[in-house]
Amino acid sequence: MKTIVIFIITLILSLNCVAQSNGATSSAEIDINQNIPYVKIGAGYWIPTSKLSHFLNNAPFFELGIVIPDDSYSRSFELGVQLVIPQQENFFLLRDNNEDYQIEATTILNAYLKLNKYIWEKDRNRLELTFGLGISSIFLDPVTRAGDAVLDYDNINSFLVAPGLSYTFSFKDKSIIQISFDMQYTPFKMERGATKDLNSFSILPKIAYRF
Repeated sequence: MKTIVIFIITLILSLNCVAQSNGATSSAEIDINQNIPYVKIGAGYWIPTSKLSHFLNNAPFFELGIVIPDDSYSRSFELGVQLVIPQQENFFLLRDNNEDYQIEATTILNAYLKLNKYIWEKDRNRLELTFGLGISSIFLDPVTRAGDAVLDYDNINSFLVAPGLSYTFSFKDKSIIQISFDMQYTPFKMERGATKDLNSFSILPKIAYRF
């Protein structure tokens, strides 16, 4: 959890620096091929698979990121966070003294650093192959008061591996729309859970906008 908090603080400071940089640069000077950091917001659909899908259904998610282009090497770096409001399919079960207590997921928060490699460019459009590493957290709440005394942690954490593919459209007004298809591997483990291993290969189609 501390790692995600530090990550979010870093992102906010980076966004502030980008805002100051953009304020000092006229919009006529900004181009998709220039090494100028920019902010993007996005939304999509989180589709879990494997064991995690037995407990959580598909759900919308929101994304905020800062992109730092490095066009001399046909690539960019991206620092971002994703917020998922999960839909519970079945409650997690926490086992204590041979009794099971129902636990629900309230929020999923992902923080990542991503490398975007340009593999094709034409006019104002390009295709990118992406690879990200980060951390994912599922925040938990007990369903009953009895479970409140048993659940002695607020969240479960996992490292995150996220390959993907993106197509970027750039318009004359310098705005950008990006359509992406990502996958995320997150091998969650739930301490004292009836199902301890909660591996998931999640699928994330999304659309993002640069401003």
